[in-house]
Amino acid sequence: MIIPLGLAAPAFAQSGALASAAPACVAMYESWRYTTAANNCDDTVSVSLTYQDGATGPCTTLPPGAVTTVGEGYLGQHGHPDHLATCQPY
Repeated sequence: MIIPLGLAAPAFAQSGALASAAPACVAMYESWRYTTAANNCDDTVSVSLTYQDGATGPCTTLPPGAVTTVGEGYLGQHGHPDHLATCQPY
């Protein structure tokens, strides 16, 4: 089962500078194994996943229409994902 989650305010990033919450046109889907991001925007966006424990994933760049795995699912080391935030790739 894939559950879409809402976006919230950003936390600190390990990879790339964190700018703000990801735009609403970027969807996040959580499963037990993976967290996936889908870019439904007209422009390319770079996002980083933040977990509820404060850990963050790497900055991932998504062109329009792209769908990719951005982190672990809720059974992973950091538990449930919290939100996606924009970031600057290195």
